[in-house]
Amino acid sequence: MSIPIQSRTLAVSGSALPTRGLDGLPVLCPVRLRGTETLGELFEYTLVLKTADALAFAPSVAANIELDRLIGTEVTVAIELEGNGRFVQDISGQTDSGNAGAQTREITGVVTSARIVREEGRSIVCELVLRPWLWLATKNQNCRLFQDLDVVEITDAVLSAYTFPVEKRLFGPGPRTPYPKRDVQCQYWESDWTFLQRLWEEWGIYYWFEYGDGKHRLVLADAMAANHPQDEGYRAIRYQGPTGQRLDKEHVHALAVQNSLTAGSVSSVDYDYTRPHADLTARYEDPRGTAQARQAIYAWGDFAQPQAGATGLTGEHNQPQREAEHLSRVRLQAFRCGGLRAKGQGNLRSLVVGRTFALTHYPQTAANREYLVVSATLDIEETGEASGTGQRYRCTTDFEIQPASETFRLARTIEKPRTSGPQSAMVVGPENQEIWTDAYGRVKVQFNWDRRGLHDQRSSCWVRVSSPWQGNQFGATHLPRIGEEVLVDHLNGDPDLPIVTGRVANAFQLPAWKLPDNQALSGFRSRELGGGRSNHFVQDDTSGEIQTQLSSDHGASQLSLGFLRRVLGNKGRQDARGEGYELRTDFWGVLRAAKGMLITTEARPNARSYVKDMSETVARLVQAHELHEGLTGLAQEHGAQQQGADRSALTKAIKTQNDGLRGAAPTSDSPFPEFAEPHLTLSSPAGIQTTTAGSTHLASDENLALTTGGHVAVVAGTSFFASVANAFSLFVHKLGIRLVAASGKVRVEAQNDRVEIIAQRAVEIMSTDGWIELKAKRGIRINGGGSEVEITRNGIVGSTEGRSLVHAASHACVGPMTKPIVFPGRPERFCERCFLIAARSGSAIVPQ
Repeated sequence: MSIPIQSRTLAVSGSALPTRGLDGLPVLCPVRLRGTETLGELFEYTLVLKTADALAFAPSVAANIELDRLIGTEVTVAIELEGNGRFVQDISGQTDSGNAGAQTREITGVVTSARIVREEGRSIVCELVLRPWLWLATKNQNCRLFQDLDVVEITDAVLSAYTFPVEKRLFGPGPRTPYPKRDVQCQYWESDWTFLQRLWEEWGIYYWFEYGDGKHRLVLADAMAANHPQDEGYRAIRYQGPTGQRLDKEHVHALAVQNSLTAGSVSSVDYDYTRPHADLTARYEDPRGTAQARQAIYAWGDFAQPQAGATGLTGEHNQPQREAEHLSRVRLQAFRCGGLRAKGQGNLRSLVVGRTFALTHYPQTAANREYLVVSATLDIEETGEASGTGQRYRCTTDFEIQPASETFRLARTIEKPRTSGPQSAMVVGPENQEIWTDAYGRVKVQFNWDRRGLHDQRSSCWVRVSSPWQGNQFGATHLPRIGEEVLVDHLNGDPDLPIVTGRVANAFQLPAWKLPDNQALSGFRSRELGGGRSNHFVQDDTSGEIQTQLSSDHGASQLSLGFLRRVLGNKGRQDARGEGYELRTDFWGVLRAAKGMLITTEARPNARSYVKDMSETVARLVQAHELHEGLTGLAQEHGAQQQGADRSALTKAIKTQNDGLRGAAPTSDSPFPEFAEPHLTLSSPAGIQTTTAGSTHLASDENLALTTGGHVAVVAGTSFFASVANAFSLFVHKLGIRLVAASGKVRVEAQNDRVEIIAQRAVEIMSTDGWIELKAKRGIRINGGGSEVEITRNGIVGSTEGRSLVHAASHACVGPMTKPIVFPGRPERFCERCFLIAARSGSAIVPQ
């Protein structure tokens, strides 16, 4: 540092100030310092320097000072304070007082501009502009995210890039209450200063600068306790108006107190989608004691934190009510503290901003109180080095103060920046994950402008995803996957409230189907997690070949409707496969309907009529029932079937089924009554065919009725087996019955009863190439027209009323005998219920 040349009041020092000679004598001496400091603002001082007369520089030497060497360096101006009681020429007053408060006041700043103003005699006049080091934070611009930090931590993070001292006199928003953390705070294309100033104004933090040892430090405060009294000699300042009386100490010679009407309350409101029904409103009221002081400010707050930070939904909710009250209070205090201000002027060399003093001797008694210096403009000029220059010492300070009892807050001068439209971002998450989401379907994103993000789950807060349809556990869900490019907008344009509004294609995220080849396709195509297979719902709008297809690569399972064409992966449309619809899979298929199912080829052009309309089907079934019942009646009349329960149960079952299909008459409550019972019905106006390379099994717990208006043909490639638990009846109404065995024998056996062959006319039993053998264990009786021959082991007995002619070697005849024919009676009844129970249970014994 150069050796300062001390003039009467001002001195200057700085490591980059030019010097001359081995002694390092300064080339420039201070002439005048003027500038303004205000709480919560960046000061600016203009320092006028000129080359020292004593050094007798040639103007050409002084004019060639390297000004760039000064830019960005700190320069300190020292102001000599003589203290109260010092004798000043031409000023009357006490001369025996000690120099209370005698010291040096420093003002240090960074040189932000320098210029050579003019040539003045043998001297060159230069001018330096001094600003605080925090001013450097106005010369940049950044866009970055701060996550899970409070306003103090964000301040530390931003200011860590600057190697200047910071003193924090912060007490927090409440007793033993730290500032709350925010899920995210975005520095959105703002300078560091603009960003911090905005946050400080919002949270009630203000600042000023203090000086010492050739340095200046930033002081951050949030309570009046942080504002210390002025240095000794300025802790009590006297007011002395323009009465002609002169004092030998610095004083205030002009002061105007101003009272103003301010708002009396501030209400804030916010919304938290994790607590959508919560009442997030807060009101702080503290009107000044004036009329019309209850004007209310209603503003949108910024205090709801929807658990979007690193801990997500597992973390604790913030305390929005308390935070809202603090923010509302800060905002109202910023209005209120401007309600009582005073502006004044005095010859005060060390009235320091951010400190307090007591005003005395002001005519208005209430104004004699403790004040906080809000702003001060100092203009001090040094006495000239040479006589006749016209340069005389003078010092004037214009200031603005407010009562120290009133909490000071910064007015909202910087609005939060607003986004002007959607932004592009990349969905990110942990390594080896394809989807990273939470219970709300939120995702993490990496903004393209984010230079600090690592493209992982720490790149952003949890971001909600807009959906075209969202309800309570219903709607449309399409979660963005890691690596997808999304469009991110911001609610109300607030950069702290991002929301994903859409997804777009890029070179690595191509459309679902290759374009423009498949421009006729629209729909959805998903991709298997950890694999290459997909699902798709596609609509093909190709002219004359429209199709809708729902497909899964698992088992190549799909439902195709319309003009059937294969849609293969990203390749899209492939070969044509037909028209209509196809439901197919390489695996298993199930059709299930709890209340009934109709499979029909009955035409309903253009979907005419209602879906369960099966009038033709029911009509054919009713007709079949009538045919069945009619032929069954004939069979019973001819004795082929027994009169009784079997017939009634079967025909009744058919009718019950028909009634269940048809349903009751339509009503307003049930306009489509079909399928009153859960039947499976197959219907076709042309025909029904079933075929299999294996076996076909028809099973029914109750009855199986086959009815046809034409023929029934049963063809078996090997054998035909019929096993009946009770009766087996065949009835032919007209053309008879034929049983023919082309090879092998025909065997009819009654193992527990008789065999009866009855014909109205002749019964022919013949063998075309062998014998007819009639065998009976006990005997054979042949009865014809009342004449009978009985063959037993005891012999042959013939009986007739007519002639008997026997050709034999010998024979004998006895008296006449007649034996009448006994016709078959009604068969014995069995326990049919017991037999069915045994048959269904597989029992070999039938209970009686």
